[in-house]
Formats: sequence, structure tokens, C-alpha cells
Amino acid sequence: MNWRQAIAGIAVLASACASVPPPGSAVTLEVAGAPISAEETGQAFLYRLPGAEDPAGIAAQTWSMLGREDRAAMTGDSEYLPQPCTPVPDAPRGRESVVAAIAQQAATSRVVIVNESHTVTRHRETVRQLLGALRPLGFSVYAAETFSNAEDEADPVAQHSGLAWPHLVDGYYSREPAFGNAVREAKRLGYRLAAYEETPSQSAPDGSDRTSSIAARETAQAANLAVILAGMGPEERLLVHVGYSHAAETPLGQHGDLWMAARLKAATGIDPLTVSQTLCSSEGGEVFLALLPEDRPAGMVDIVLSHPLTRFENGRPLWRRETGAIAVPIPDQLRRTGQPLIVEAFLAGEPLDAVPVDRVYLEPGEDIPLLLPPGSYRVRAVVPATG
Repeated sequence: MNWRQAIAGIAVLASACASVPPPGSAVTLEVAGAPISAEETGQAFLYRLPGAEDPAGIAAQTWSMLGREDRAAMTGDSEYLPQPCTPVPDAPRGRESVVAAIAQQAATSRVVIVNESHTVTRHRETVRQLLGALRPLGFSVYAAETFSNAEDEADPVAQHSGLAWPHLVDGYYSREPAFGNAVREAKRLGYRLAAYEETPSQSAPDGSDRTSSIAARETAQAANLAVILAGMGPEERLLVHVGYSHAAETPLGQHGDLWMAARLKAATGIDPLTVSQTLCSSEGGEVFLALLPEDRPAGMVDIVLSHPLTRFENGRPLWRRETGAIAVPIPDQLRRTGQPLIVEAFLAGEPLDAVPVDRVYLEPGEDIPLLLPPGSYRVRAVVPATG
């Protein structure tokens, strides 16, 4: 059965059974209609499945974007393997206590830089919680590496500043639902969103070596953040959301690469509070503050978080349920198509070019649920892109 036959076969079902309130839950689903092709979304690349030619890291990021971190972990990606670290003596443990401890240290900082893995989505939940904890301290601007930085026009996040929801074109990684939920929270709390990524004119020339490319990008990011800071009020504070080594305050690697945080400090004289979520992970069941690993240069970052390894149930991360998400079965009329589908749940009232609250890929016979906070949602299914 091809996808067109499947669509024709369920069109009547979709219209006849549009509202599906899962028994015993506080979630209501409305099916938007029959599945559509990836091309019809205008974002076909987002609905492409990993291919055999993809490097393991790219495959892991793609599976994560599709709501299947269980498959990302199966690639052997090191970010789903233990990286034990020593707890800070007598430091608080547990999600809420650790976030509160970071906020306490941020009370005297004008800039907080927190990094993430581009695959492990629970890091984005930490950022979402930090947005709330830092807001009462005067943090009012949220700059994220993912946000697209336009060269000759307003950035997408500026164009969409009046929207209460994250737009799909605001950035790349922010298309992932956990990231989108962090952006949605930032908007709800009244943050101004800002883009700072390098623009094409700031990039190293084509053919440049790795060291030159890193230097150009890190210099551009720091310069763009310095401009953002210069335009902020004296009482305003800045939260910067980066990936991996961009949060480093010291040279790294055999080439002594100088990353964005170090360059920003040199350019502005502001000593940022830097937080890493990518250096440690434990077999334990709770997040804790850790000592900087001995194989890292002293002063690399100010705070190290050790998250527990991501565990899965029915193909979905257990941490999502710990934050109150409810496991909701995929509506029967979508599961009967007999084909692979990517199912997305949009908050009622938000359009289909918003970042969905959840997205999950499933194949025929897989019993993979959506994970949703209580509320009402519109659900659509997308047939994965081919090739």
C-alpha cells in the first residue's frame, strides 16, 4: 500500500472520528484530517528519516527531532552512555533544587550561558525551568544559538515577536518539541528573543580549515551578543542558550580553540556564569551538581550538571512523564493506515506552522504514545519524506 492509497482509505475515518478523548486522561485530541506528505508541509527535510549514509551523530540528532530518542540511543551515540562525575559535596540534588541553586548563583551575574546536547532533549527542559527561575532576577532577553540570524532583514524571532507560540522557521533545533516548549515558556514569561548566530558575511571563507572556521564563528557569535548587550537596559540581564563547547571560558583541544564564552568575556569585560549539561551523566535517578572532570581545564565552566541517563518506556523518554506529561495513544484511525507516520500534536488554537508540543515517529505495529501535558490538541500525521 502506498501513501496515497492509505490516505484515501482513512479519509472517511478521520472525518467521522475527529475528536478522540483518551480514557482516563485530561487530554483531548482532534484529528486534523488524513495524513499528508512531507512535501505538503513545506518543511520536507524535517520529516526525513535517517539514512544508512548518515554519520551516527547526525542520525542520532534526526531521531531525536522525530521524537525517538530511543533510536538515537541505539546508534551508540556517546551522549546516551555514562560519563560519571563526582558530586559537589553537600550540594543540593534533584531537578528543582539544582535549578534553584543555579538561580542563586546567577543573582549577581548579568549574563548566564547554559549549554545543551543537540540530541538529549532533557537539557532543553532544564533551560525551560531556568527561564522561570531567572525571570524574577531581571533576566529578560533569551538568546539561543538555534535562532536564525538574518543578514539583511529582521530575524525570524523578531518578526514573530507578537506570537505566543514558537514558529517553525524561528530556528532549526527549536523545531524539536522540547526546545519549542522552552521557547513557548520564554514568550509566556515576557522574554525578548534574540538571534546571535554568525551570518554568512561573518563566516570563514569557503575551504577554510577547522581552526579558522571555529575562530570566525566564535568571534561572530561573541560580537553579535555584545551588540545585543549594548542595546539592553542597565537592569536587564541575558540568558544565552548554546550547544556544547560554546560555553567554554578556556581554550580547548590541541589547537587551543577559543570558544564564544571566552571571546564574549574578552570583548565586553562581563564574566558570564557558565553552565554545562554535556560533561557528565550518571546511572543514578536524579540530577546533581558535579565537580568539573579532571581531564578538563580548570575554569572551563562555572557549574556542571550531571543528568541521569535517559531511560525509555514504550519508546519515549521517562523524564517527560516526570514533568507531568500523559501518555496518550495515537488515534486508531491513524494507526490503521499500515504505514510509517510522524504524528504531531499542536496546542488547540495554535496553527500548524507552530512547533508542536510533541512529535513522534512510529511504524506499523509499534505502540508508541504521544506525551502531552493536560489540555486540548489538534493532531496531524505526516508521511516521512523519501530519499
